[in-house]
Amino acid sequence: MLAVVGPTATGKSDAAMELAAATGARIFACDSVQVYRGLDIGSAKPSADDRRRVPHALIDLVDPDEEFSAGRYASQALELLEGDAIAPTILCGGTGLYLQSLAWTQSIDASGDLSREDPRRREFEAHWEAREAAAPGAVARELARRDAATAAGIHEKNVVRAMRALWLCERLGQPVSEVRAQNPPRLRIDLRCVYIEAPAERLRAQIEARCDAMMAKGWLGEVEKLLAAGYHPALKSMRSLGYKQLCAHLEQGADLDQAVDDIKRETWAYARRQRTWFRHQLPEARTTRVERFADLAPTERRSLEHFVLGKEGLA
Repeated sequence: MLAVVGPTATGKSDAAMELAAATGARIFACDSVQVYRGLDIGSAKPSADDRRRVPHALIDLVDPDEEFSAGRYASQALELLEGDAIAPTILCGGTGLYLQSLAWTQSIDASGDLSREDPRRREFEAHWEAREAAAPGAVARELARRDAATAAGIHEKNVVRAMRALWLCERLGQPVSEVRAQNPPRLRIDLRCVYIEAPAERLRAQIEARCDAMMAKGWLGEVEKLLAAGYHPALKSMRSLGYKQLCAHLEQGADLDQAVDDIKRETWAYARRQRTWFRHQLPEARTTRVERFADLAPTERRSLEHFVLGKEGLA
């Protein structure tokens, strides 16, 4: 499988569409917001026309009030691959955790984990959610105390990931990093990557232009419709980048211009975190790095197309 990845607003979708059109491949979305139905404009979902031209999967999987995880994403993607292992497939997106969960084996067997509906896990998370509300950063500090190595790889504001890691420490009875060191992840898919990363100044301009285009396309109206349908701003889906700020405008009267500025600023911060993750996590020998997809030499592009057509499926 070929993965076209990189920070937001770098032209990944257009690149994947070009390659899919040339090879007859299907596209697997790798995006933690595109899995939610109704969150369309703000997640930059492929248009209806794009979906008619090229088959897309792993989009619109759940309603906005349903739980969804990287593990669930990997399970559904692997099921599709195993069901049709000879179909040429291109993965496209910027959610590194989803790519990691799908393409690499996991050190910790999720099958023995407790569902978020299990009373023990709900009690644990409720306790730490209350601690976090009373003293922001409490979850990150506790994780750092229990597992400094894992905490170092999680952004201080990413409470969801920190909570997950803290729960795993609790369940395993030892630091997650120690378990991973004993059973390091390995690639389980014949994977090749195209990593697109524009220079910082150009990427920031692309992010701002895309945000303006999304607002012009009706992003605010989309959020109004979601709220009117009863989806609460506190839902994980509605706290996604951009949706959170527009909910604050609609529900709390926050200034719209300021909300849009905040979206642009936080999207840029998110893109910087994406750059850091992809620079360090992708397999170097299997990754082609470019500033624009159009910069690929014709021979390199043909090599990618041949790889897609010759995909051997699961290793």
